Amino acid sequence: MHRTFLILLLLVTPITGLHSQTASVLAVSPDKNFQLLRQQGESSDRGEARKVLSLCNKEGKILYQWTSGLGTTTALWSPDGYYVAINDMPGEKGDLLRIFALDPAAPSVTPLRDPDGRKLRREVETRHGSFLSKVDTVTIRASEWKEGRLWCLLTGTFSPKRQASVHVPFHHLWVFKLDGKNTPLLQEEWTLTDPREKSYRDSGR
Repeated sequence: MHRTFLILLLLVTPITGLHSQTASVLAVSPDKNFQLLRQQGESSDRGEARKVLSLCNKEGKILYQWTSGLGTTTALWSPDGYYVAINDMPGEKGDLLRIFALDPAAPSVTPLRDPDGRKLRREVETRHGSFLSKVDTVTIRASEWKEGRLWCLLTGTFSPKRQASVHVPFHHLWVFKLDGKNTPLLQEEWTLTDPREKSYRDSGR
C-alpha cells in the first residue's frame, strides 16, 4: 500500500507543479505579433504574493520579463504597432507606468520607461512644488494613444508646508512623444479641475 501511495505521489507532483506555472494571456497586440502573459510568481521575503509578467512574441518566446506585486495589469498598444504602454498595479510608490518599444521584424522588446515613484515625485515637485507646499502622493497611468502620442493621467495631493494636515487634490494630463528607442519626451501638460472635489484635513488634527 505504501508503494502504491508513493507511485501516485510521484505522478501527481509534476502535474501540480506544471499547473502552478501556467501563464494566462492578458493582452495581444493588434497585429498579433506580441502578447502579454501573466503567471504566479514566488512570494517576496515578507511573504507578499507576486506575479510574473512577460512580453512574448506570437509563438510565446519571452522577450522581456519582470516581477511585481499582485494587482491589475492593462496594456495599451500604439496604433502603429511599435509601442506598448503598460499600467501595472500596485506600481512603484504610485508610479504604474511602463513603456516599451516593439520591433515586429526582429522581433524584440526594448524598455523605455520603468516605474520610479521617487523620480516621479521629484519631477512633479520640480514642475509644481514651491517653498509654500509639498507633494504628498502622486500616481501616473497611461490613458490613451492619440495622434501618435501617449496621454497619461497624473493625480495626487499636495499640502501647504505650514498646514501639513491639509491635502489638496490635483489632476494633470501628461502627453509623451515617442521617437524610436529614445526616452519618452514629456511634450505637453494640461491641468484638469473638478469643482466638486475639495481639499480635506487629517482626522483628529
